[in-house]
Amino acid sequence: MLERCPLPPRPAILEVGCGTGKLLREAARQAGAGAAVGVDPEPAMRAQATGLDVREGRAERLPLDSGCCDLAFCSLAFHWVSDKPAAAGELWRVLRPGGWAAIWTLTPEHVHGFHLNRYFPSLPAVDLARFEAPELWMAQLAAAGLRPVLEQQLVQTRVTSGGRLAAAVRQRFISTLSLLPEAEFQAGAAELEAEAAGDPGRRVSYPQTWCLIWAARQ
Repeated sequence: MLERCPLPPRPAILEVGCGTGKLLREAARQAGAGAAVGVDPEPAMRAQATGLDVREGRAERLPLDSGCCDLAFCSLAFHWVSDKPAAAGELWRVLRPGGWAAIWTLTPEHVHGFHLNRYFPSLPAVDLARFEAPELWMAQLAAAGLRPVLEQQLVQTRVTSGGRLAAAVRQRFISTLSLLPEAEFQAGAAELEAEAAGDPGRRVSYPQTWCLIWAARQ
């Protein structure tokens, strides 16, 4: 993201939907930020973002002055936004001329090929409604006045053990698992745990298809 969005010295950066602030903290370090602000609606998340300027708020109405940021980004959070055109307009509003908006997300291709689909049959339907085609979100940024709007997809291969995967699923490491019917979740988690117990040395390899969308305020 920082390679695609060149910033001035000591930039002011904003993360929308910052959660615990882990990514905001690292982005601020790498960018040499003079100011770093996070916005999140969840009190439990904000409470964990210690040492950061994290404010209560939503993407549709950001608690910041107009023209105060050089970079406003949203990582794996834009799919939670109810009114995406309003959120795109807010990204435009808080940016200075020459500033950048960026969205890091998963793609429909990722959802269709997700390795957990066979354990949780409802998962694709849930996530396809949330992780829309990047072109839709690009059009919303363009309609808000951000341009040019660009995108790049990245396919990564992750490798873990069956035991670690089963444990992560049991802890609902992705939000989608909390949206599934409880009986389906329990059955799928139990199947993963049984596979891990039956073959403790088994390695699991799976692809992830990410998409970075970025655009400038002229």
